[in-house]
Amino acid sequence: MLFSEKLNSNIPTISFEIFPPKNPAGWGALYSTLGNVSRRSPDFISVTYGAGGSTRRQTVELVARIQRELGIETVAHLTCLGHSAEEIAALLSELEASDVHGLMALRGDPPKDSSQFKPHPEGFAHASDLIEFASSRNSFTIGCACYPETHPEASSPEADIEYLKLKQDRGASFAVSQLFFDNGRFLKFRENAQKAGISIPIIAGIMPVISSSQIQRFQQLSATETPQKLIDFLGDGDDDTIAKRGIEYGYAQCAELIAEGAAGIHLYTLNKSASTIKITDRLVSAGLILR
Repeated sequence: MLFSEKLNSNIPTISFEIFPPKNPAGWGALYSTLGNVSRRSPDFISVTYGAGGSTRRQTVELVARIQRELGIETVAHLTCLGHSAEEIAALLSELEASDVHGLMALRGDPPKDSSQFKPHPEGFAHASDLIEFASSRNSFTIGCACYPETHPEASSPEADIEYLKLKQDRGASFAVSQLFFDNGRFLKFRENAQKAGISIPIIAGIMPVISSSQIQRFQQLSATETPQKLIDFLGDGDDDTIAKRGIEYGYAQCAELIAEGAAGIHLYTLNKSASTIKITDRLVSAGLILR
C-alpha cells in the first residue's frame, strides 16, 4: 500500500526524516541509519534541504537512491528559496524521471547569515505558491508543514491555520507538523484546523531528546516550547541517561497521539537511528503501528 493510500485509510503511518550530510564521515553515519531504518519498513523517508537550499543536488540524488536501492517510498523536500520557477520545474521533472512522487513543498528558511526570507525574483514567495505550481504540472503527492505552536512569522494562531487551509486548497494532500513536546498543543491545533475546514491528514512530527545540550539549544533557538514536565522527566544525568529518558518520553508521546487518531508519526532522526528505532520497535510491539 502506497503511503498516500495509507494516509487516507485511518491506519497510522510511520516515517523518518534525514538530511544530506556535509562531510564523508556524515555519509557513513547516514548509511548506517538508513540500514537500520529500512529494516523497519517505514511508510516513507523524507530528505531535507540544507539552509538556503544548499544541498538540493544531494537531496534529489539521495531520494532517488533510497527508493531505487532500498525500495522505500521517498519524499523530497523542495523549497522556494534560491530557485526560479524554471529551476523548480526542472527539479520536479528530474524527480519524476527517478520515479519519486512524494514532495514536501516548503518556503524554506533563510541562510544562517540572513534573518529575512528573500524570494528569488523569478520564483515563489510562499509555500502555497510552490504547491500550486507543482500540483498543476506534476503528479506528486504533496505534503506541507504545519505548526502546532504557531509559525513565528504568523500574525496569530488563526491566521496560521488559515494559511494551512490555503496550502490544502492549492494542492497539498497531507501535512507534517513541526516538532513539539506537548501533545495537548498538537491535539488542540488539529481540532482548530478541522473546524477551519482542513481535512487533509496531519502527521505528528516527533524528535526524541538525546542530550541535555539539545534541550538547551531548543530553548535558545526554537519557537518550540520545552514544557516543565519534560524538563522534570529528563532530570539530571549524562547523555546516555538523558537519551534513555528521551526514548521513554518520545514513546509515550507517540502512543498517546496514535490513540488520539493522529494520521501518523514522523520521526526527526538527526541522521541518528538509535532513539527513533527503539521508539518504532516499541510501537510495533505494542500493535500501535502495523508492519
